[in-house]
Amino acid sequence: MKKIFTLCFMVFALVASAKTYTLSQLAELVPALEDGTGVAVVDGAYVVNLPASLPDGVSGLGYDDNNIVLTKTYFTINGDLVITEGETLLFGGATTMEINGNLTITNATVGAAEGSEGTAKGFRMYMEGASATITNSTFNYVGINYGNGTEEGCLTATGCTFNNHNTKGGNAVINFTSLSKGNLVENCEFNNPTLSAIASGANVACGITIKNNIVNKPTVSARLYPGINMSATGPYDIIIDGNEVHGAAATTRSGGIALACLLGNPPTGTLYVTNNFIENCSYGITLTGPGVVRMIGNTVLNNKYISDPDLGGSGLNITCNSANVIAKAYMQGNHIEGNVWGVTVIGNVDINAGCVEVPTKDMEYNPGENVFINNGNTKYANGFDPEGDFQRWDFYNNSPNTVYAQNNYWYVAKAANPRVTIFDAEDDPSKGEVIYSPWAGTTYTGINDINVDENNGSNQRYNIMGQPVDSNYRGIVIEKGKKHIVF
Repeated sequence: MKKIFTLCFMVFALVASAKTYTLSQLAELVPALEDGTGVAVVDGAYVVNLPASLPDGVSGLGYDDNNIVLTKTYFTINGDLVITEGETLLFGGATTMEINGNLTITNATVGAAEGSEGTAKGFRMYMEGASATITNSTFNYVGINYGNGTEEGCLTATGCTFNNHNTKGGNAVINFTSLSKGNLVENCEFNNPTLSAIASGANVACGITIKNNIVNKPTVSARLYPGINMSATGPYDIIIDGNEVHGAAATTRSGGIALACLLGNPPTGTLYVTNNFIENCSYGITLTGPGVVRMIGNTVLNNKYISDPDLGGSGLNITCNSANVIAKAYMQGNHIEGNVWGVTVIGNVDINAGCVEVPTKDMEYNPGENVFINNGNTKYANGFDPEGDFQRWDFYNNSPNTVYAQNNYWYVAKAANPRVTIFDAEDDPSKGEVIYSPWAGTTYTGINDINVDENNGSNQRYNIMGQPVDSNYRGIVIEKGKKHIVF
């Protein structure tokens, strides 16, 4: 039964045991009106539309004892929603579905109705303790805003595909809006999001694992947003592992992975950014503000698509412009090639990119093993230009602090010393020293320079130095001409 009522002073009290709704039940309880308001079944899909207008003094339409409420802004369900295998839910107009309960989507399709691709918004979940579980499903144009504000409940998205997100419901396909922990996004693919694939608000404490996802061509709108954009605040660890971000190889200003503590308290959790592959973006991986980050085993390749080197283009960047707090970074085994800058450090930072002058059991020991190849730009000259195309800048210390970067590989062609690709106190006495000696080597084969016949009928694998490796090898491998990461 439909009820017309005024919401001005009405507060909905959710019962202790929330109802559970299915799409077929919604279609029965909220049948579409002549103007399309409600839930219609069109070619087997459930199409949801909000009222375009309401009578004067009327704020919404209530159904099923007001457990379902339609306003001009939200299709609100005061209960759980379950979307099951083979079902399709389409949002018409600028519809947002607000779930005040749990959301479960399994082997289903969620998208925009025809003609609403640029306006439909998707899901919003802000109820305390509510969980969202999305499995093996496809989202087109729409996404989800999630934030239950407590340590109870979480969002889990596994094995899903998200296409062409339009940002009408938020700046990311999966957008965390308030405190939550235990979240997981794993084995998902994000294609052509207008801005970011996964993000959290600037002051939002979000504990999450983001693992083995693929982000293709983020930020198609040419605004400076990264594929993964997480706030680094609060007590929870953030784990970003084994993901791929593939930019458009054009000056779209799409970033790779960004962590930032710009508002709120400095994080007390640890940030783990490991084994990710970032290519063809405007920058690779960055931490802005205080925090402790461990960057291990990442590949940042050809992140050079930025209009001006002053605007970005770093493979790895750590920036903290506050004297009262500090950013700490541990960098090991990263492959940094073809970027506008290799590693850039700015402000009050403590960087360990290799420290082998202490015993191996010392907490400061770091075997280094980062690889620097062909990072540079044409704007800032340093006198080292071995191939006549641009100046090499592998490590740029724009901070007053000493940086350790020992036992790394530096591609410096005929030059005998990596010093020629480093900016530090020797160039500007106000900056800290980069301690790079001893180094592991000055000749190295870049990923772009490895040529393997993909049609040779062999399953032989090669490491990034072009050396054959066996099936037990872990890290970046080239097999049949294709690069991938083996864990």
